[in-house]
Amino acid sequence: MEAVPTLATLERRLSDARRTAAGTPGELAALVELASRLVRDPQRRGELAAEGVELATRLGADGIRLRCRAMVAEFVARHRSAAEALPDALEILAEAVRDPDPLAGAQAHHSVAHCYDELDCTSEALEHVHHALAEYQQGGDRLGEGRMYSFMASLFWQLGENDRARELYERAYGIFLECDDPSGAGVMLSAVADLQREAGDPQAAIATCDRAMEQFEQAGMPLDSYMGMTSYAEALAEVGRHDLAGLWAKRAAERNRLPDGTLANPSYEIDLLMVLARTAQLPTGDIAGARASLEAAVALADERGGVRAAAEGEALLADVLHADGDVAGAYRHLQRSCRLTEQVSKSVHDQRVRALRVRFEVELAERDAQRYREQAQAQAAVIAELERTRSELANRMAELERLNAEIVQLSQTDPLTGIANRRFMNERLVELCRVSARYGAPLAVAVFDVDLFKSVNDRYGHGVGDAVLVALADLLRRQLRATDVPARLGGDEFVVILPRTDADEAVAACQRFQAAVRAHSWSDLAEGLTVTITVGVAGGAEQGDPEQLMRRADAALYRGKRSGRDTVAW
Repeated sequence: MEAVPTLATLERRLSDARRTAAGTPGELAALVELASRLVRDPQRRGELAAEGVELATRLGADGIRLRCRAMVAEFVARHRSAAEALPDALEILAEAVRDPDPLAGAQAHHSVAHCYDELDCTSEALEHVHHALAEYQQGGDRLGEGRMYSFMASLFWQLGENDRARELYERAYGIFLECDDPSGAGVMLSAVADLQREAGDPQAAIATCDRAMEQFEQAGMPLDSYMGMTSYAEALAEVGRHDLAGLWAKRAAERNRLPDGTLANPSYEIDLLMVLARTAQLPTGDIAGARASLEAAVALADERGGVRAAAEGEALLADVLHADGDVAGAYRHLQRSCRLTEQVSKSVHDQRVRALRVRFEVELAERDAQRYREQAQAQAAVIAELERTRSELANRMAELERLNAEIVQLSQTDPLTGIANRRFMNERLVELCRVSARYGAPLAVAVFDVDLFKSVNDRYGHGVGDAVLVALADLLRRQLRATDVPARLGGDEFVVILPRTDADEAVAACQRFQAAVRAHSWSDLAEGLTVTITVGVAGGAEQGDPEQLMRRADAALYRGKRSGRDTVAW
């Protein structure tokens, strides 16, 4: 196989052609060859393609003109509006299928596929990717073939066919290696690592990330290396290495900077900020850092019109504020997240309607008058029905989301204190015991109740007793980390799950909480009121049995009560 020229070689060819053969077919050939390879520099690719359209038009090179027009349409779809780009892309395709150059048809199908993908029309996108793959193969463009296998893999991933997606990513990886494109190979390995992590094998994902970073280093650490770094961060977070996850997330953010310090790709920055908050800051209790990262991500998403990303960021912000005890702030962000999610749903539906309309119009233009009238009536009816049901579907979706959120909240939350209830605690403890048993991560449980709580109710009344329980829950929220899980079991009995915490650390944390309970101004609730608690702690590494762990904590609690109360026993 003939060696594939590097980007540096192609840049030199274009520079030489402009110096010695400006305005000739030689310059045009060098220009389109470079533009077709600059898939990871979309801004420059779009500029060269627009220049190529003008030069090819002057020279009468129809095949190259169509290829360049298709690249421009792809740029518009990616960076402005897929709905705006789709009519041009379909018009280019109609002309390209009659051109003898298979690469013109390949690029046209490729651009149409990108438009449909941006409009969430996955099946239509997949159809055009298959056509583009066949045309690239016919034209002998091995790199184009690799890009189509990669594109096809991402579409199968969206459809939930992860095994098929992984097979295609690995096939594309082999092609990029064959073509000496280490950056493309690194991107494929990063995607494979994400699939391994989703399949529940973060250790394999970490090993694949190592291979991806080797490829990116060979390529000189291009902008795309951020994908390997974010995959690293996500995989490391899965195994509890939040310190390293944070370092990789920060490295990815640094990679997304130009030499003058400005952002290379603002869309990447939004993803990076949310990865940093999700994998490193929240799990380690850095609430302030997570809040700052997510607020910056939402602001950038709002600035760029990224409604879907802003909705995700607002939802994460709601979780952060709730963990920090700011219930009102959490509710505001959750409300905005719901509004944005509804907006996304409506927008996607509208875009699909426009996509169908454009597709129908292009098909109808090629038919005879009678067939045109018959299909126009049927298609108009479909579009009218879609338009009629749009608001109804959106309203139903919003109502279902609201009801679902309400049901989830009711099923997981103690109505008096607002913290988790027994059901949610049991489910979370089973999950964390599974992680502890698999990875050897330490896990602790603390069970406590109020000393002589019955006497509080008898002397001051049940209203004061309930106020004591609410105050204890508020103290728990302020004292615990974001990753800890406080819950009320019933009556005056509480439990706290402390992930990645050994018994000694758990005892120290409970002693701090116990001191905070003693120091609290209980007399504000009732004159002469004092409150103390007795705590039982159990924990250690490889805690695989949640029931046994709870029994040990209960036994420690009763030992503490027998020894005089107001103590922490383990």
